[in-house]
Amino acid sequence: MELERQTIEIERQVASESAQALVRAEATVSGAGREAVEPLMEEATLSIGTVEVQDGRVLLDGTVRCQAVYRQGEEGSPRALAAQAQFNQAVETPGAKPRMIANVSGQVEHVEATYENGRMVFQVAINLTVQVSALDTASVITQAAGIPALEAQFVELCSTKLSAEAGAEAVLRESVSLPAQLDARLALIDWSSARVASVQPDLGGVRVKGEVLTETLIGTGVQARPVALVKVALPFDELVELPEWLTGDVRAAAQVTNLNTNVEQGGSEESTLTLESNLTIAVRAFGKDCATALAGAYTTSGQALDAPQQTLDVSTGATTLDSAQVFRGTMLLPEGAPGAGTVLAARVRPVVSEWTSENGQTTVSGVLEAGVLYLPGGSDHLQAARNELPFTIRCEGALPDSGELTMEATGAEANALMSDRLEVKCMLHVTGEAMQMQPVTLVESMEAVEAEPGRSGLLIVWPQPGDTAWSIGEKHRVAQSRIGAVEPGKPIVLRV
Repeated sequence: MELERQTIEIERQVASESAQALVRAEATVSGAGREAVEPLMEEATLSIGTVEVQDGRVLLDGTVRCQAVYRQGEEGSPRALAAQAQFNQAVETPGAKPRMIANVSGQVEHVEATYENGRMVFQVAINLTVQVSALDTASVITQAAGIPALEAQFVELCSTKLSAEAGAEAVLRESVSLPAQLDARLALIDWSSARVASVQPDLGGVRVKGEVLTETLIGTGVQARPVALVKVALPFDELVELPEWLTGDVRAAAQVTNLNTNVEQGGSEESTLTLESNLTIAVRAFGKDCATALAGAYTTSGQALDAPQQTLDVSTGATTLDSAQVFRGTMLLPEGAPGAGTVLAARVRPVVSEWTSENGQTTVSGVLEAGVLYLPGGSDHLQAARNELPFTIRCEGALPDSGELTMEATGAEANALMSDRLEVKCMLHVTGEAMQMQPVTLVESMEAVEAEPGRSGLLIVWPQPGDTAWSIGEKHRVAQSRIGAVEPGKPIVLRV
């Protein structure tokens, strides 16, 4: 008996864990004295730094950048400040080992700014998702020779695996003219969202295209409109170097690590809003290990075969989810708050509580943390309101529970329906990815054994549902070519 084998690599998901982290950042409020300081709107962005896989856990660090718009005393014009904090987190991941592959993503779920004794204190809640995978090797039988009267069954096996990772850094710059009548004074607070539109092979690697959607709240000199929200899209087109043989199946992600905005006043002329965004692009290249592997074997004469089987969970690619839907909801103002007249700016942050997949659809539920800045009717005193809006959306495509799902809200707008309620509208972008696994049963090894004494003659077989020529032939040691078509309830006469 001669067996030929081939070794293939199989990627498997070791663990998928979520963890919560609470980060605190502080900044001194310039000129704060006995006057009251009232936070009006706050924002926080997260940037993941280094990631290290250890026995049973993943260590990571990152940076949280916080911003706040606030009013001091009875001033009509709002002020702004920024703070930054570093954090370290250990996420328990059973089964993780050094040198395994870790994919980490994080999302700010809640940020709250409070004034305490001359300092603005930010409390930021972060949700971290850690997925750890490993590359295992498996030896499969691809050919068997020297076995008389052998009946063999082969399957095509292809294992999708991570072959390489690469990245690129980019700096995006843009200048936008602002109308002179707006009398733009300064940039108060900003936020952004990066989206990849396409990944295409190019000379020397892959070309990643997309855009960074930015929103900047600026302070103005117009009493009737003390703030204005400016939305700008920064396109990017970057080449990430990769060997040509790895550019067939590439997935890319982009993350804004820093965003700087500034208003250059033009006096009686137009002012200019300048934007500079630091962007990190990460690409993962996937390859395939393929083999024609032995799935079953038996002999029709002489010695029998002992052919124990093994079941391998093989990654066949990725299940992805990409959906964009418009959300509309009604936001009630807090009891006792001044009635809404003109809404100047809105910011919405989604917090996903759960998601389920059924019948080819994924249902995502959670709340939207909505914050608005508005002027009451007949007043130029800027007001702020916050509330939580529940949401449930359905996306085409089923994402397995082992996958990773993220949601972003962009382009938020609000307008007054009545003095005590606002209509909030935004675009919800849902993306997800999960490793698609398929169990494959293969022959692990073979050896000749003594066959049980059999009887010769004619045998009538009544096929049952699920029976095939292979299963009947293996059971009775009959060549498949002698069995013919198999139909449940239709007898087959065999000579044994």
